[in-house]
Amino acid sequence: MTALADLRLPTDRLDRGSADFTLRTLDPLTDSELVHTWVTHPRAEHWMLRDATLTDVERAYMAIAASHHREAYLGLREGVPSFLLEWYDLRALTAP
Repeated sequence: MTALADLRLPTDRLDRGSADFTLRTLDPLTDSELVHTWVTHPRAEHWMLRDATLTDVERAYMAIAASHHREAYLGLREGVPSFLLEWYDLRALTAP
C-alpha cells in the first residue's frame, strides 16, 4: 500500500497562492484533542463523531492506526494543522 504521506499535494492548482501543504501521520494520543474539536464541530456531521468524547476519538483513531487498510493524516498548511484526511482501501473494508 502506498502511504499518502509519500505523495505530494498539487499546490500549484490551489487558488490560495503558493502555500506549503504537508501531510503527517496522525498520532492518536497526541493529536486527538485537536481532532476532537474538529470532528465534534457542528459543521462536521459527515465524520459522525459529533457526540464523541475525547476518549471516543482516541479509540477511533487508534483503531485506524492499527489497521492495515486505513490511514489517518493531519494536513498542515505552512506547518499549522489545518485539515484531517483519512484514506481507506474500500475493497478490504467491504470484503466478505
